Amino acid sequence: MHKTHSYYFNTPSYSSSTMCNSCKTYSCPYCVNTPMYNRNFSRQFSNYTNAEDTKITGFISTLEDRGFIVQEGKLKYFDILKLVSEGIIDTAFANNAGAPYATYLLPPAPNQDPSPAQKPPKGYNPNNPNNYPANIEYAAPGLDYKLRADEAIVLIGKTPPTAYNFSYKSYLGFIENEPSKDYSNTITVGNDYTGFYHNIGASMGDQINNHNIWTDNTPYGSPGDPFNSSTIIITTADKGINEQMRDALIKSGFNPGIMNDDNIPMGLTNIGLEKGKDTFSFIMRAAIWLDHDAGWNYINNLKNYVKVLRITPKTPYSYTNLWPIPNLKMHETGTTEFQVVPYARNELNYLRNEIIEKYQNEEYKPVDLDSKLWILDGYEGILQDVPVYYDNRDGLYIRTDNFQLETDEDFVILYGVDHVQAEFATFFNISFYGEEYWNGVAGANITDELKYPATEYFPKDYKNSKCYYAVKMARKVEEGNEVIIPYSTGNPSGSAYGVDNNEDAYVGFRIYANPETNVAPAIFDVIWSRAILFRKKKK
Repeated sequence: MHKTHSYYFNTPSYSSSTMCNSCKTYSCPYCVNTPMYNRNFSRQFSNYTNAEDTKITGFISTLEDRGFIVQEGKLKYFDILKLVSEGIIDTAFANNAGAPYATYLLPPAPNQDPSPAQKPPKGYNPNNPNNYPANIEYAAPGLDYKLRADEAIVLIGKTPPTAYNFSYKSYLGFIENEPSKDYSNTITVGNDYTGFYHNIGASMGDQINNHNIWTDNTPYGSPGDPFNSSTIIITTADKGINEQMRDALIKSGFNPGIMNDDNIPMGLTNIGLEKGKDTFSFIMRAAIWLDHDAGWNYINNLKNYVKVLRITPKTPYSYTNLWPIPNLKMHETGTTEFQVVPYARNELNYLRNEIIEKYQNEEYKPVDLDSKLWILDGYEGILQDVPVYYDNRDGLYIRTDNFQLETDEDFVILYGVDHVQAEFATFFNISFYGEEYWNGVAGANITDELKYPATEYFPKDYKNSKCYYAVKMARKVEEGNEVIIPYSTGNPSGSAYGVDNNEDAYVGFRIYANPETNVAPAIFDVIWSRAILFRKKKK
């Protein structure tokens, strides 16, 4: 098994010489001992111009003149494995190994008590008996926030530099516990003052992503280069408030062709500032930078590229035109991978047998691991009252059963149909997780250029061999092509950056964005990947 990408890496173990200082994983093809992957169309960022600052100032002034209170929040990168390692949170929410996440941190609403780590909101009177209770705090103050139905959140800024994917979306975060229901296996937070909550982490609809976002380079969603481009995202629950935001933005000089709606459907939410009302959050994702340094410069300096404003009417607005539950993009195309790769049954069985033939000997026992659906779509999670770990409708989530690496000699082979080659995905990701914290610690990405071909297992010149991939995940380098699984104990970055032997683990597969639909492929339209654990026999 070998890898054809010219910047392939070899990562023997976690150490200061091989740990990626940006994404904090050990098997990052764009970070670990990797030359710069440079494209002619990759562009460097520049901070906001004075003209942009003037327009933002004008937008704020217009809103204040119209009776709105404007408070500044921020979009901030969070190293979720660091938070788990420090004991601040007790799950990594099935993070995509090596991919950055950024979230809103918002101030409280006017007349809302601040949480212990927050500054008071603008105009706050601590002696007002009508103040609403503070937001809960789980990962960071202001990350989970309540909203009034007449409020808006407006992001004004630059999109990320060139990557295979970026996206933005609001989420239903924590919701009030149902009476007499057992939430012992769910993330919970709260007290008598704030109310008692459990996590859902469900997306509010299709992502705003690099395929559909309106920017100055892709006005009104027209074709173009959406990266490093000015954009605006307007989050509201009411159409009338949305229209007021748009009108104020246009009067301040902003182009309506860069304005995107991030709507909160009232039918799926319990919005408001009162005790027990739903909390929300907002996530920006990015995956696979084409220019590593430019990408991480953007993520680590978001304050230079993005402004976030929380906007509240001084006098409550009579909202009557609430956003409905939206139509969602169809996952199905009418064609399946079973048709595109018609002999997959026999070819996958052949590939399995050849992998076993290569690695099985008197010292190793192969164990086939079953695959299953990993994470539901957001709406189903809301209705079933189960966590969906901040799902993304751009991705289909499949995982293996749990297993354990018992020794440093154990390893896992992942293999299956190359969904990019079959034209059912823009790219797909394979990550190694600890079961206890759902922490992704090492991963492999497969794209149109980055490949893990399975050709060595097929006869020479077998034309269908290009339709398959094979990835080896192991503790140490033996063949020079392994994705290295780091340890938890003694890990210099933190315990959540690795998984130890004799701990439950699994492998997760994310299949991103069918090129035809620009949303995840349908769950039963693709051929699920397989896994074989090779376990060293005990003497």
